[in-house]
Amino acid sequence: MNYHKKIVTPANLQHIVSQAQSEGKVVVQCHGCFDILHPGHLRHLSWAKEQGDLLVVSVSADGVVHKGNFRPYVPQHLRAENLAALEVVDYVIFDDHEWAGPILETIKPNIYVKGKEFQDVTTGRFGRERQIVESYGGEVRLSSGEVVYSSTRIIEDLKDRIEPGIEQVQGFCKRHGITGDSMRNMLARIHGKNILVVGDTIVDRYVYCDVVGTSAEAPVIVVRPLDSETFLGGASIVAQHVQALGATVNFCSVVGQDAEGKYVRTELARRAVPAELVVDPARPTTLKTRYLSEGRKLLNVNQFRDHNLDTPIAAQLREKIEAAADAADAVVICDFSYGIITDPLLELLCSIGRKRNVPVIGDVQSSSQMGNVTRLKGITMATPSEREARLALCDRASGIADLGFLILAQTGNKSLVITLAERGLMVFDTNDKPMGEDCRSLPLYEIKKRLQPDYLPSFVDSVADSMGAGDAMLATISCCLAAGANVCESVFLGNCAAAIECRKMGNVPVRREELLEILNAQIVPAA
Repeated sequence: MNYHKKIVTPANLQHIVSQAQSEGKVVVQCHGCFDILHPGHLRHLSWAKEQGDLLVVSVSADGVVHKGNFRPYVPQHLRAENLAALEVVDYVIFDDHEWAGPILETIKPNIYVKGKEFQDVTTGRFGRERQIVESYGGEVRLSSGEVVYSSTRIIEDLKDRIEPGIEQVQGFCKRHGITGDSMRNMLARIHGKNILVVGDTIVDRYVYCDVVGTSAEAPVIVVRPLDSETFLGGASIVAQHVQALGATVNFCSVVGQDAEGKYVRTELARRAVPAELVVDPARPTTLKTRYLSEGRKLLNVNQFRDHNLDTPIAAQLREKIEAAADAADAVVICDFSYGIITDPLLELLCSIGRKRNVPVIGDVQSSSQMGNVTRLKGITMATPSEREARLALCDRASGIADLGFLILAQTGNKSLVITLAERGLMVFDTNDKPMGEDCRSLPLYEIKKRLQPDYLPSFVDSVADSMGAGDAMLATISCCLAAGANVCESVFLGNCAAAIECRKMGNVPVRREELLEILNAQIVPAA
């Protein structure tokens, strides 16, 4: 038998299992990451096969493995092939859920086998998995555990001799025709492209402190401020990222009639960032102050108003956007949910993209305020974090892939990137065939037939400050799309920019030269 044929879809496996059970066969299921296949796994799977007639193994997809940076080391297609090559394994499927519960409900094996280390576990995910299996009359059995190894321990012991994530990165590059030369050419084509950036302006202030001790009056830390730094943030830093990459930027936003608003105007002028700023006396310029000691954040204090723009202010902003739109090669929407991106303004920005036939890229952040990425409809790409995707759908349990399919079905956007912090990102590309309203009434398994998501691990090797990584990615993706790159090429360079930004303290623009350095470090294969 060609062992690759053992790797099937959940829908196909559901039919296979149902047929086998109707014939009186006992179906056994194991579930896990299986990052490095070791003797403990072999004993576990052999023991499981002895419990029934058919052994099914569900493998956690790359995007849902929570075992640290650059994990899994072995990408999902290779992990599945390793398992399928074993004689004792009958079928293998990828599972893109955060835990085994949903796939158990789909497959409904007669026996679910876990390791002996779960013998005394009655709560948490395994406790819920046990309840699911027993609810339909199945049985949970624990393998002997005679031979115990740990993939995590093996990888930790050998991590200095293993190239982290290189197989996954090279696989992504091969699938999408990405080479070092093609990426360098792409960076060159960004020069001179005109990018319209619209959104909330934020001032980020870092106060560096010395911890004096604990107050005698209350259980709080007492600090002494030593120094401070102030940075432009929000949509204004996205505009700076665009400019640092060699593109021409037109930045439209709103600031308050205050010292922070004056700082924004002065700083943008000093950096020669073309900006059309409307002054709103009714709201302060959003100010985020972070107190740090020895590189660790102690406290965030945010000064803001999040009501929608008043009609006269919105009209002024609209006028400036329409004047800047004539030359736009791409439109970037930076919605930090402080009231700048109103529904009428959002429709204007989307209509500019349609009228000029240029990409529209949007981000709706929900870090400390309410936001919903599904309000971005009919655009080229949205870039939410996993948390923001879950908030938008009120969904805590679904796998990353399911979240992506549901967001694309609801919005009709052409593509989507869900960022996974240190785990990297998941990219969804409809190849310019966005899902219409007809998809919204379809069951999820039908929606998932429309496209195949792809996973790219993080390129971050060390983190000084993760703030701004999403802004760097958004700006880089937007510039690449404006220059004619496809979705996956743009996302690859965006991932590079995010890694560079994580090495810097504060939200500092990523320069084109820094992207060239990371490409020259052979993250991508030669042409």
